Amino acid sequence: METILSKRFVITGLLAVFSVFFLGFFTQADKVNPIFQMLLVSVAFFLVVPVLYCKIVLKESLHNMGWQAGNIFSGTLLSLLAVSGGLVTVYLLDRFTAFGRLYELPMSIQTDFLWFLLYEALVMPVMTLFYEVFFRGFIGLLWLRTLGPISILLQAGLFVGMYFLAGDFSAKEVPVLLFAPLAGLIAYSSRSIWYSWGATWLFLFLVDVYFLVSR
Repeated sequence: METILSKRFVITGLLAVFSVFFLGFFTQADKVNPIFQMLLVSVAFFLVVPVLYCKIVLKESLHNMGWQAGNIFSGTLLSLLAVSGGLVTVYLLDRFTAFGRLYELPMSIQTDFLWFLLYEALVMPVMTLFYEVFFRGFIGLLWLRTLGPISILLQAGLFVGMYFLAGDFSAKEVPVLLFAPLAGLIAYSSRSIWYSWGATWLFLFLVDVYFLVSR
């Protein structure tokens, strides 16, 4: 039994690390729409590959990836605390550092309320869902959960590592990177990615609203 579990851990880890490195070093083709490329790659590596691996290779329930109701009390309480704590941190960064001046929102959503709604109600929830399925579900719960609470930091580290490899560090990414360990904590404690997804989406939405209003 231990051998099977060890083999499962190693193979799952290799797939997870390969995916992170691939996404980190992914280079877009010049002749294809960049948005379409990123959507296609995100669907494939963040959603399809983890789900097929869990169901077909491991032959396990998606519940092991956090696709379940989980602990409602823990998920809801930690989500509210995480969002509140995250917003306080963003406010302090804005108040006492240059973060607020460097944080840039797409010009279209600053000038057009319809685009703002589409961005926050469509683009943001889809992208955060991809992140939750892969990093909190596939990496945090399916792969690393047996390591205990340290899995929360490890999945967040791989999340940051992906941005580091891509050279995509900017003030715009600070909120989602800041919330990664909090989202991991929510998923780990509730055994569900749906609370961490909702919390991440709500947090990023409120951060954008804050900077739109404050400016």
